[in-house]
Amino acid sequence: MPVKEGCVGRASPRALGVNRTLIFVDEGNLTGICSKLNRSIDWLKLREALSAGKHVIETFVYAGLPPNTTEWVEFRQKRERFLHWLEAERFFVVRKQGRPTSPQAYKANVDVMMAVEATELSMELRPDTIVLVTGDGDFGFLACHLRRRGIFVEVAAFENNLGEDLRMSASAFTDLSKIIKSSDNYRGHGDDARGIESGLVGNS
Repeated sequence: MPVKEGCVGRASPRALGVNRTLIFVDEGNLTGICSKLNRSIDWLKLREALSAGKHVIETFVYAGLPPNTTEWVEFRQKRERFLHWLEAERFFVVRKQGRPTSPQAYKANVDVMMAVEATELSMELRPDTIVLVTGDGDFGFLACHLRRRGIFVEVAAFENNLGEDLRMSASAFTDLSKIIKSSDNYRGHGDDARGIESGLVGNS
């Protein structure tokens, strides 16, 4: 993989000893892409796959919430049930309160929050590897910044929805299409009936 000019870091994680790892998930980006691709996220399987061969210190999930207003009450409660389920499964959930942009839409961008905390935690916890679960090309600068600190940066995303800046800045790439399958794969097992409260998020 070509290396973006200015990104200099280790070629691979620590060869010997424990590969200390932090995972950062851009939940809005991931669930949005999965909805478009008709794929359902098995969050436990996703964490397990991304943790293979690593000692994961923490898995952070950055999620936006609808505004705390009357018209968004039902959807906000649904979102909170899902986020509480993640927390019960030992994900570290970081919430961003949304603001309305129109009567039918809101904005809750977590990019800055996730980038700042990834930078701060990389200095405090000194991981060998950071996994960025997002296809947003705006995180390319963050990947470069982390690599300059000697951190191996793995990006996990769907290949066809991966921003070029992020692709060029990462140390390695994991294609989520091999981990997150079509929603049809879950039918008949009762998973889709549980919906968002079980942590399976598709087109709901």
